[in-house]
Amino acid sequence: MKTILKGRLGEKIAQKFLEKRGYKVLGRNLKLKNLGEVDILAEKNGVLNFIEVKSLFNQNYFLPEFKFNKQKRQKIERLARFFCLKLNKENYIISLVAVSFNRNKIKIRYYENI
Repeated sequence: MKTILKGRLGEKIAQKFLEKRGYKVLGRNLKLKNLGEVDILAEKNGVLNFIEVKSLFNQNYFLPEFKFNKQKRQKIERLARFFCLKLNKENYIISLVAVSFNRNKIKIRYYENI
């Protein structure tokens, strides 16, 4: 399976996971030319959640969340501030969903407001 398709599968699984927890998904793969991209934009209780999804297939010793770094968080922070201005929202958080695929098992770890 191609890398982009694997990423999209991880995002779809993350979206379902979030919806089961009461989030309303407002968009996926939102891009702004100079600011970057956010995988999922969701809302719950009036708070916007800018969510990065990291997926890893057939891993044994590496967790997908290790691919989320300070620079990526800073990019999402800038994107979140821009969207909040445009949407006239004040409250937001940044979260991470890590999806691991290993031997026909899927593990999801959710880090809210990181």
